[in-house]
Amino acid sequence: MLDWIKVSDIQDIICEAGCLVSDIYEKRNFHVETKGDMTPVTEADKASSEFIVQALKKLYPDIPVISEEASLPSYDERKKWKYVWVVDPLDGTKEFIFRNGRFCINIALVEDGHPVFGMINNICDKEILWAFADGERGITREGEESVLEASMEVPSRLRVAVSRFHLTESEMQYIDGLKAAGYDVELMPLGASSKQCMVAEGKVDICPKFGKCSEWDVAAGQVLVEATGGLVVNAETGGEVLYNKENILSSPFIMCSKRIHEEIKRGNRIFLTPDAEVEVKNDYLGAQRNEIINQDIMEKQLAKELIEFIHESPTNFHAVANAKKELLDHGFKQLFSGEAWQIEKGGKYFVTKNHSSLFAFEIGSGEIASDGFKIICAHSDSPTFRIKPNAEMPVAGQYLKLNTEVYGGPIMYTWFDRPLSMAGRVMLKSLNPLKPATQFVNFNRPLMVIPHIAIHFNRAVNDQGNPLSKQKDMLPVIAMINETFEKDNYLVKLIAEEMGVNKEDILDFDLTLYEFEKGCLFGVNEEFISTGKLDDLAMAFAGLKAFVNSEKCRKTKVLAIFDNEEVGSGTKQGAGSPILRTIVERIVFGLGGKPEDLYRAIHNSFMISADMAHALHPNYVEKHDPTNHPVLNGGPVIKINANQKYITDGDSAAVFKTICKMAGVPCQEFVNHSDMAGGSTLGNILLSQMEMRGVDIGNPMWAMHSVRETGGVKDNAYVIKAFTTFYNI
Repeated sequence: MLDWIKVSDIQDIICEAGCLVSDIYEKRNFHVETKGDMTPVTEADKASSEFIVQALKKLYPDIPVISEEASLPSYDERKKWKYVWVVDPLDGTKEFIFRNGRFCINIALVEDGHPVFGMINNICDKEILWAFADGERGITREGEESVLEASMEVPSRLRVAVSRFHLTESEMQYIDGLKAAGYDVELMPLGASSKQCMVAEGKVDICPKFGKCSEWDVAAGQVLVEATGGLVVNAETGGEVLYNKENILSSPFIMCSKRIHEEIKRGNRIFLTPDAEVEVKNDYLGAQRNEIINQDIMEKQLAKELIEFIHESPTNFHAVANAKKELLDHGFKQLFSGEAWQIEKGGKYFVTKNHSSLFAFEIGSGEIASDGFKIICAHSDSPTFRIKPNAEMPVAGQYLKLNTEVYGGPIMYTWFDRPLSMAGRVMLKSLNPLKPATQFVNFNRPLMVIPHIAIHFNRAVNDQGNPLSKQKDMLPVIAMINETFEKDNYLVKLIAEEMGVNKEDILDFDLTLYEFEKGCLFGVNEEFISTGKLDDLAMAFAGLKAFVNSEKCRKTKVLAIFDNEEVGSGTKQGAGSPILRTIVERIVFGLGGKPEDLYRAIHNSFMISADMAHALHPNYVEKHDPTNHPVLNGGPVIKINANQKYITDGDSAAVFKTICKMAGVPCQEFVNHSDMAGGSTLGNILLSQMEMRGVDIGNPMWAMHSVRETGGVKDNAYVIKAFTTFYNI
């Protein structure tokens, strides 16, 4: 052990530097410059660097210091050093600028090219991790000291941490290699050295880094990971990662948690040798170009996650179930409306209604009356066809159709001649007659089709169209009738067989149709998203993503996903009910507030009503306002209406524009063509319950209410950044 290093001295330095950084972070209008390598630097980077370098030199005058924001001595001088401090005074500058909350300070001591001591101030998680190469280690959380240990709990998926801003093709190939080996990979985009902290704690399994990064980004984290039993290996050579080299850039590396290291020692080498080429770009002149490429990769990854979320959410019930799982995975506790709530500051909770709406909230650290709420609202339902009771309809003794009812306002033509499936919830017998048991079902295979009539029977269809009867023309065919066919209870028997239950136990069901084919990216550069239910699962997904990845703050954060927006919101789980106000009241009163505190909290709150918006249509330009027509991949859209069909006014529009500017994303404005009537959304309905400031926004899209809608890849990433920034304010 290096007994001449006093851990408390280094802690004092890194704590004070963290306070400097946090003070500048709270200013919000800090100065940002661009360095010669086209990377940003803030006044926080400079202030932290100056303080740490001076403090280390005062404590250890004979040991030189390398800092990212200080001039680098020549290698002829550096190669003579036995010891050197390696410092990153603000790891995660982009996270700092975008106010994503994930930034750290790294201090490491290197001896003859090997890191022997490391400390990371994980500022926003209020924890400091430190370790020596001989295994002595510790962690301080909000003043409480303990030994740093790696969890050996086996997760359901392989958790792979990647950078939010610098994901490379090589890293994606590595991840694809793990998937090809049979691993169910959960991609965890994280900022700065928080990835390495989570590997050391066993909260993340693997962190591959094949793109450009510097020694000060890695050295401290390597000591933490190895001291807790993990492994850090050079991805090019399979050997050690060395420091104070002639080229100060880090070798490409793979960091593995203790659990994964144990697997490797037992002979599983797949984590070190997946089918992936490692290509390291060390040219600073190409940094800006590489940054654009990396951003494009990350945007497409987020778009694929959205498509997967929608594919796994064929109904409003499944969408809420998937959101519920995500919240539970992030440490949220489920509450129930019929039970007493015990809530506390910093607590993370959610409650559902009807299995089809969800309301999640994280109690802020401030005073509820003066700080209020930050709320993002979306909805879980989409236009579709609901299966009626007694749905079986034989035709000519040959075919079996299902009787359906239109839900919402779909573009019915788009549902023809597509493989369809069905999903929803089924109510089963239980011991309590007032509370039947509920299970979800998803047939998840092509079951039926709504056939269109051939052109030979309507030669004018392309010129004059074909007016559709919802009762006659839109009924799906599910089966042929044969000699053994039994019409009675055919659908109930089918459901029972699919679910593995007795048909006598089925009391009722809420089943709807959905397009079976999964969404995809398209376009020469894969810049478009094609899938069903973008309206409004795209906003629910973005809100959920931002909600679980945002940082703790003074205001109480709320994510509200309502149901039945497409049919007017007038249900117990819809925005027209008092459910959100009831939840707000229970939070305020549960924290010891009085009615006066409730009124103040509502006044001091802000709401984003997020429902998709219309993009300029390339074939119908005349349908849009001549000066306010948002385009795909142009950023989230602020929706404005002089007759107040949207809640946006000058005040709330200014707030959202500021949020987008802070997030570094563009935004657009939508106003209806004055000769056309527009629709409304959640915002105005919610304001009938609470007089809260708010803005109506949404991502631009084509073909709203088609069975297959089109959105922009960049817009999905843009709105997630904007929502995250809103929650982080």
